[in-house]
Amino acid sequence: MKRAKGTIDGKSPKKWFDYMFDHTTIIASDDPMIQHFLILDELGVIQLRVIKSVGAEKFAEFIYNKVNEFVKKETDGRVSVNKVTVLENENNSAIYEN
Repeated sequence: MKRAKGTIDGKSPKKWFDYMFDHTTIIASDDPMIQHFLILDELGVIQLRVIKSVGAEKFAEFIYNKVNEFVKKETDGRVSVNKVTVLENENNSAIYEN
């Protein structure tokens, strides 16, 4: 990933992961409190990321889809992602496999 020439949503893979997951608040696009989160983001209190669905299982699927698309494009289809594991804590994890 460090030698990657391509991008994920316009960012290098590392910058994309940092942007999405490092010290951020992630909510679902249908969260009933989204307007409050948007205000907190505008005020600089949080770094808000809005995605379709949240939870360990949905994060694993979201990352799989983003990274697999990137890896396939980066390697001209020679390599793909098999699965993504998300560890929420020592008692909760999720695996997404296609």
